[in-house]
Amino acid sequence: MVHRQIEVFKQIKSVLRSNNSIIRFSDSGLDGLLAARIESFDLIICGTELPVITGYEVVRSIKTTSVNKHSPVILLTEEITEKAEHLGHALGVIDVIGEKDLVDRLPALVHQNVKPLPDNNWEDLFAINKMN
Repeated sequence: MVHRQIEVFKQIKSVLRSNNSIIRFSDSGLDGLLAARIESFDLIICGTELPVITGYEVVRSIKTTSVNKHSPVILLTEEITEKAEHLGHALGVIDVIGEKDLVDRLPALVHQNVKPLPDNNWEDLFAINKMN
């Protein structure tokens, strides 16, 4: 997660706690971008108003020059505007969420876009073999 406010990070952490998620936090766009270029993530949540570089620039760089080109990205804005939605979807994000809608919308987006690791039971092993 990349956001300038630790309070928003804590809110996201509490929402994702039920998924046993491991969350890495960066409070600047540059730090988040550098992490995303070298480490693979299942989901990236990025605020739009960041120090150093904007969230839009972070997402553009992630989608073009990182190991997370195909990772789902959610843009988090203080307020959803037509411009924010247009820019987000043009960059290939899965959704643009306003901070006030975070608690209601984030769990469903995570459930739809982040696949759990196989627990190595027989059904998971059969599913993996069918894909190969």
